[in-house]
Amino acid sequence: MKIRTLAVTMILAATGAAHASDNPNDNDRKAQEIIARKCTGCHGEAKIKAAFSSGRDMRAVQKEMLQRAGLSAREQEVLGIFWKKKQPVK
Repeated sequence: MKIRTLAVTMILAATGAAHASDNPNDNDRKAQEIIARKCTGCHGEAKIKAAFSSGRDMRAVQKEMLQRAGLSAREQEVLGIFWKKKQPVK
């Protein structure tokens, strides 16, 4: 099961850019909606911002939360594009 999840995640990451919206703000909006709907029910947005600001690999965090949050393949793709674009430089 973990191998299949990892394989799907890697495929989505590899093809994510090809399916990204032409409007970068559209993906940002979608990502924020997903975060509000799927993530902040268990913890506040401050925890997400703190992890992001500290330089944590948000794609790794997303993988950790995958089953708990019940992310669809499309939601994973949108968030993957969002984290990749927004990840601060270490």
